[in-house]
Amino acid sequence: MNISVGCTLRYEVVAPSAAFTFNVLANTDTQQQLVSETIVCSPEVPTEIATTSKGERVLRLEARSGPFELAYSAIVSVARPEMPAAVPADQPGRLPLTVLTYTLPSRYCESDRLGPSAWEIFGKVDDRAEQVRSICGWVGANVEYAPGSTDARTSAWDVWQARKGVCRDYTHLAIALCRALSIPARYVGGYAVGLVPMDFHACFEAYLGGKWRVFDPTDGIAPGMIVAATRGRDAASAGLTTIFGRVAAGPVRVECSVAAPEPQSTGIRIE
Repeated sequence: MNISVGCTLRYEVVAPSAAFTFNVLANTDTQQQLVSETIVCSPEVPTEIATTSKGERVLRLEARSGPFELAYSAIVSVARPEMPAAVPADQPGRLPLTVLTYTLPSRYCESDRLGPSAWEIFGKVDDRAEQVRSICGWVGANVEYAPGSTDARTSAWDVWQARKGVCRDYTHLAIALCRALSIPARYVGGYAVGLVPMDFHACFEAYLGGKWRVFDPTDGIAPGMIVAATRGRDAASAGLTTIFGRVAAGPVRVECSVAAPEPQSTGIRIE
């Protein structure tokens, strides 16, 4: 499936200059590949695309005082693996060390505080994939979608108590519940087809059957309709933008839709 993604970010640089790190570029990995990509900076500035240890493609640049705009668009081919019929529990001691860190509590995912509740609600299910699906269903049914009710400091424990939040909060709670069951889970930020209202989206990946698999606890968006841009232990390590310098942020526009198919050639050429 080819997905069209894009965003426009506007800023007013108040200081003489500011350094930006943008994590809005579509990742390239075994599950999603770039078909095409366009990056436009206004005014034009030198840019660098770096790749992190997690495989993220990060755009780095420095802008001078005054207005600055980044316009990004891409076509991404997404092919997520099918979930196995049954996924037995992994032995935590045999997990790759790069995966094992995603079983531990983090700043916004206090899995150590949710252990007893997680085992009481979901521990009776043996299949790991079914446990993760049950967690997503429970979070979606028990947490009220309430824009403006939380801020960037809200954690999974806060959401567990308040039972309200936005996609970031749903995701943190789902991750914390997975980790409480020793299921590796990591935060994903990016784009999602069909999101209303359209914006950047937060979901997560769980490590099941030797692969990272995408789950959306908020809107139930199919994995093949999600394009990952950034990953981390939680939102603190998966920010879409990092800015060094005094900057006033302007409006944000995000686009994500199924790309129109390429026209097929009829094999007939007319001069």
